[in-house]
Amino acid sequence: MLGLTVASVSAVELPQPRRVEISVAGGLGLVSDYYPPLRDAAPGLLLLHGWDWPGRSPAAGLRDHAREFQRAGYAVLVPNMRGWPPTGGRDDCGGRQVEDSRTALQWLGVRQPVDANSLFIAGYSQGGQVALLSAARGAPVRAVAAYAPVTDLQSWGEQTDTPGIRGYLHAECGGPAGWSGRSVVAQETGQLPPLLLVHGDSDRRVPTSQSLSLYRRLRANRAAVELHLIPGVGHAIDAVLLPQLAIAFFATRDVSPSGESAVTGRRPY
Repeated sequence: MLGLTVASVSAVELPQPRRVEISVAGGLGLVSDYYPPLRDAAPGLLLLHGWDWPGRSPAAGLRDHAREFQRAGYAVLVPNMRGWPPTGGRDDCGGRQVEDSRTALQWLGVRQPVDANSLFIAGYSQGGQVALLSAARGAPVRAVAAYAPVTDLQSWGEQTDTPGIRGYLHAECGGPAGWSGRSVVAQETGQLPPLLLVHGDSDRRVPTSQSLSLYRRLRANRAAVELHLIPGVGHAIDAVLLPQLAIAFFATRDVSPSGESAVTGRRPY
């Protein structure tokens, strides 16, 4: 086990994040913040941001969340996804961003002292969508945590009351012809690793039904999935992206042969 109590971790100065650049398709450098772990053989986490205004660097908004995962023993990689500076490129709503995330996981898996057999992925909103699609397409992760994710683009456009989203679905998400490839419900969800879904029960930007419909489908297929609904909460990131929920869920999915756990917690999206 980690062997670190809350008191001992709080007394330890966490390693400072460093900026890294990972080469991805199209000649882009996926500019990311890497939070080194506190110990050797640490689990690795790819943490993905949600949609943000063009011109902003959204990974910075996940600093406190990344620190909480880091404090729990993870090595954490937080990229600025394709479409946002300083990475560049064009936001494609879960298109090439999915392959970018798989490349980022490969990079994380060969870092020392990360345990390549203990990789996880988590994301908020659009980041949750990308995390789900990455896992559905075989990303080598033990488990996934998706916070307020979009799971089906067509129903999202029909259900949301947030201005601008329907235009976004046509401009960045490929229109109706591109929606199925960007919707996890259209993938072979039987291939998903264990999944934690977290959603505010009052979310109108990305309606709660997005998580509910995926949860019901997976439960019907006897998949390993948990759903945590947060009462009275909408789409606010700090109210939804609660690292301790994923930390507790991941700990039950990262068990060594000895039985010891390696871990012990205005926008379209």
